[in-house]
Amino acid sequence: MRRSILLPLPVALAAVALIGAADAAAHVERPSTWPTYSARVPALRTHGPSIVVCRPGSGRRIADLPSARMRRANARLLRRCSTRSIQTAVNRAHNGTRILILPGVYTEPASRRKPFDDPRCADLTVMTAEGSEASSYRYQLRCPNARNLIAIVGDRDGDRRCDSKCRLQITGTARPRDVRIVGDRAKQNVIRADRADGIYLGNFTIQYSDFNNIYVLETAGFRVSRIVSRWSREYGVLSFASEAGLYERLDTYGNGDSGVYPGSGSQGLESERQCRSYGTELRHVNSHGNNLGYSGTAGDSVWVHDSRFHHNATGLATDSFATGHPGMPQHCARWERNRIYSNNVNVFSPQRQAYCMRPPLERDPRVVCSAFQVPVGTGALIAGGNGNRVVANRIYDNWRSGAALFWVPAVARGVTDPARQRDTSFGNQFTGNVLGIAPRGARRPNGTDFWWDEEGAGNCWSSNRTAGGGAPVGDPQALPACGSEDAYRFREGNQAKLTALVPCATWDPQTNPFPVGCDWFTKPPRPGAARPASAAPPAARTVTLGSGAGPLAWSPPSLLTGVSALPADRILGARIVNASNAPVELVAGAVRVVDGAGRELRSNAIFADTYLHRLWPFNGGTSVRPRKEQLRIGARVRLEPGASAPLTVAWRGGAGGAPRLQYPGGSLPLVE
Repeated sequence: MRRSILLPLPVALAAVALIGAADAAAHVERPSTWPTYSARVPALRTHGPSIVVCRPGSGRRIADLPSARMRRANARLLRRCSTRSIQTAVNRAHNGTRILILPGVYTEPASRRKPFDDPRCADLTVMTAEGSEASSYRYQLRCPNARNLIAIVGDRDGDRRCDSKCRLQITGTARPRDVRIVGDRAKQNVIRADRADGIYLGNFTIQYSDFNNIYVLETAGFRVSRIVSRWSREYGVLSFASEAGLYERLDTYGNGDSGVYPGSGSQGLESERQCRSYGTELRHVNSHGNNLGYSGTAGDSVWVHDSRFHHNATGLATDSFATGHPGMPQHCARWERNRIYSNNVNVFSPQRQAYCMRPPLERDPRVVCSAFQVPVGTGALIAGGNGNRVVANRIYDNWRSGAALFWVPAVARGVTDPARQRDTSFGNQFTGNVLGIAPRGARRPNGTDFWWDEEGAGNCWSSNRTAGGGAPVGDPQALPACGSEDAYRFREGNQAKLTALVPCATWDPQTNPFPVGCDWFTKPPRPGAARPASAAPPAARTVTLGSGAGPLAWSPPSLLTGVSALPADRILGARIVNASNAPVELVAGAVRVVDGAGRELRSNAIFADTYLHRLWPFNGGTSVRPRKEQLRIGARVRLEPGASAPLTVAWRGGAGGAPRLQYPGGSLPLVE
């Protein structure tokens, strides 16, 4: 079984404050870090130098505006229009310029013509922590429109601080629906604000990016306000390694990862590192119809309040999965006074996943194709976080669980130090939430109100209210109360729960869209609805497995379990040991399960004993993952003689006798 390493809460949070001081990478982005100087959220300015942007049809659109006052103001601005391109206006702008965008559809044809892999910048790439090739900051500076439809790149002297194109304000002059910025689905970002301190973006609709509709990176002071962001292949609005930011009054939908993503939230201030202040605030956000409403790897020092996350696959999620993100492990987010409801949209149905195997440019961009596997039917999810607060939210009609919490080992983010593996799932508090009750009092139960893998210390649940005044439905039912001695007792976690999560880590939208043993992509039934009769899955039990042929042997004990939604599936969580005198290296994709007659069964294997997440797609699916990255995500293992490693294997059915695990060079039994 796994080695137990106890980290009391104060030690864990102290470790959090030290992690991430070095540069790190955002997804397939260059190594980045937070600004190290103070900043403020910019305010809307109504005076100062300005550039007016219009389109040939702006006059007609202005005439159709509903307000006479708005028509007059826009008509006056139309006489001052000096360019039809937002990027041209950015290029002309000086620090503090307001760029005013009149009603129209802005496609930026000059930017679209720039090659995605601009040969002028071919030598300006860097390697990320997981082994991807990314464009450097100098790449963005020299070739701003290779990867971006509109680029605001503000650091000219390379000191990581904005000195050009700072404090720009880019705003529509009518309603958000009247000003539409349209990507070509090939450029990664529609708008990129890179070291663009004081950027204010507001009052328009933006759509059709390959990565982010709006991307704010290494920026001190930003505001994204009154924007509709829709139909990005991944993120509607994403900020990363930025300080003093505000998302407000956003409507985000149709995005393949999440509507909003405040990732690697700032730890530039001591108060942020100690959970006393927030570097990023989200308020009055309406995020719906996405894969996730909100996500944030290393989403630190984020305050999310008075917002709605609904009709997504999962409502909100924060995590400590990826390698290289500054601020790991995640800590100090506060979700408060939000409505988190009806997150049961299954974007993983067989029909949807089959459709989403098409190349991106051959899909309807308004069809959500998931870029990240999530448990359908979940309201809020903390995957490997510390010191988070879930307070006074209304959480209802999420058919799997209202809120879920589970541990993520440090190895999932590339940290191999044994003493640091258990540095997540400490001090998360769920207090004062209203569960299973819609705003007007109607009962809308969650599948379970709270699901916990029972790992960590300092996690607690108190003063949460349900319909009729009863206790929340928990798994486990007895959840530690805040302030109790029980809450601060370290727990190693429920092994059966942890094992049941692991097969979901093998999801791949192209090669393994329905992992055996994973029930995340089966939409749960409505709570209280009649359920069809089905066979029960096996109860979790410890098994002792015999010897096999070849260099590997089981290192007992092993756990055999299953999931109720997939009663024909079996999941074995075990450890393998190299019993030979020579090193052994295996790729998980070469591991197979066969029945007694030698017929191959549907199966998947991974060298992990808890859920972890791989970054998808790797280099856009154009290259093989480096060996180091394969080892991190459990796709490969190397064992010296006598060494052991976790292995989780799931298989389905088979009536041809006792199944066996086969690998190049040997086999092992899977049942007693």
